[in-house]
Amino acid sequence: RTVMCCWSADRQANDNNGNCATPYDTNCKDSDPGDNTDLCAVDMARTASSSSHVDDGFALFEGNSEGPIHCHGFAWGQDSFEDAARYKGNNLFYVSMYDHMHQRGYVRNVPGAPMCGCLEKMPIVSRSDCTEIAETASWTFQWSADHDRFTAR
Repeated sequence: RTVMCCWSADRQANDNNGNCATPYDTNCKDSDPGDNTDLCAVDMARTASSSSHVDDGFALFEGNSEGPIHCHGFAWGQDSFEDAARYKGNNLFYVSMYDHMHQRGYVRNVPGAPMCGCLEKMPIVSRSDCTEIAETASWTFQWSADHDRFTAR
């Protein structure tokens, strides 16, 4: 029960993330994200056919031959009522669309893999950043003696 997203390009200047800079026409073409991992391999059999267009095989990356890659994930437990499970859709939107694409300008998947997916469908990497849900809930219960019942909100 883990999702990870990986990006291989940066398209937003002046945000202290990646090496995209202005002017965009000359300093932001094929810019790199902030490198936080080593890409080890992409197993084409694990990815969806729409991501790789190849049924089987491996792409192996030795040393730092893959270039800068940035990966970020999150996980949730077996209990569907715990915070991380209840808000996993919110967390996916936050990690993939808001924090990384909108705030940092990170785009473009690792070739042969989806941009985001369940961990078993993603590239093999050495590490990933992780976001943890920190939810605070409050409930108010009120007893009505006139109506002999509780109300909650």
